[in-house]
Amino acid sequence: MKKRQDSFKSVFKGTAKKTLAVLMCATLITGMAFSLTGCKIIDFFSSGLNVSLNSLSETELARLMTNAILSDRNVADSYNKLPSSQLNGLSYSMFSEYCSILRKCSQEHGTADSFRILNETDKQQYFAAIDGTDNDFQTLDVYGDMDVVELCYSDDKNPNASPVRFTIAKNGDKYAMAGRYITDSMLAYSYINHYFDMIDDGNIDGLEAIIKSTYDSDIYMNSVIYAKANYIADYYRMKVKSNMVDYQLKLFAPTHITYVIPEVLSGEGDKIFSKKVELRLQRDGSFYVQDDIPVIINELRFFGDGESKLRMGSTYTKEEIIALLGEPVIVSYDENVVILTYSGMTIRLNAELDKDYEWTTGRLSSIVLRKDDRFTIGEELFIGMNVSELLLIYPMFDECDFTASFQNGDGEFVLSFQFDDFGNVTRIRLGEAVG
Repeated sequence: MKKRQDSFKSVFKGTAKKTLAVLMCATLITGMAFSLTGCKIIDFFSSGLNVSLNSLSETELARLMTNAILSDRNVADSYNKLPSSQLNGLSYSMFSEYCSILRKCSQEHGTADSFRILNETDKQQYFAAIDGTDNDFQTLDVYGDMDVVELCYSDDKNPNASPVRFTIAKNGDKYAMAGRYITDSMLAYSYINHYFDMIDDGNIDGLEAIIKSTYDSDIYMNSVIYAKANYIADYYRMKVKSNMVDYQLKLFAPTHITYVIPEVLSGEGDKIFSKKVELRLQRDGSFYVQDDIPVIINELRFFGDGESKLRMGSTYTKEEIIALLGEPVIVSYDENVVILTYSGMTIRLNAELDKDYEWTTGRLSSIVLRKDDRFTIGEELFIGMNVSELLLIYPMFDECDFTASFQNGDGEFVLSFQFDDFGNVTRIRLGEAVG
């Protein structure tokens, strides 16, 4: 899903934060015992254990973080060795969850045996890849100066997989955990995984609520957004073969998360490819999900007076066309193409000419509607319909510049629309794909 702007023309061309906190209390009542989870016990005691520790160097911070990523058995020990002055408000719960995600990413490479701190050039390239070039999105500048640490593998099982990296906050020669960076990363991670959960559960209402902020133009009525949510859920159910646990986290940052879904069926169902889904943080603090869902349309025929008249790619005689549509207003030729113009409609046929250069039979290659409600494409597509009406029929047409295609055995045919400044359809073309 691409971001939509306020104005109608730009449509064609183109949370409060959830804090994961642990509340701890210990109450001693005679004859009763109240237990804490292991996670909460560590949060409770570690607040006292790490207060008096001396400040650690950047290398020592990176080593503790690396050890926590390598094994969940190291998480508590690593966290307890971090001085509170260098935690930057990072709770044990958030630290543990963040390391767990990076640990899963690391498994694709194998077992890390060292780490490196990126040089300035590599670091800036990494940050640039996260920020991108679109000014609508928040950049990492808000997190201040940071260094980047990358896990290294002597025996890397998959060198082509995305590197596993985390950041260390720096202020001159002082270093600390990137507490806000990690917390915000977990917020973004929870958001995009909630999107996947709603799809997986078939929760259309929940999915609609997630994608609603992406569509802020007047054309996106509630019914249109609901239709989009339905379409997305149906697409995943029919075309996405990978389970959620197999989605591959390729980029993990508070302002930008990228997943790759490894196995997705093509529209025709005869090929398998991968697809990318991204979460971006906008400058106003809201998220939107960029999930490019292809438009899948079934075969469309040309209708006149409410009845099916012509099939794309089929061959018709001159007499059959006249019987179906009547006499054209104008007949013209362009080499081996005959162009028949009616009031509000033009059709083109790849024709066979007789000795007098008159056409006798022709293969229907394109239809263009300009006006006149006598003619429609299919039973529902007509001149004068509003873009919102169109999106109720094809919810993702705005994501592909209002152009899509289908195949019917006699070729591939492209459906496209043009609109006036008020979003009303002024031209519909259904024609053979070129190139």
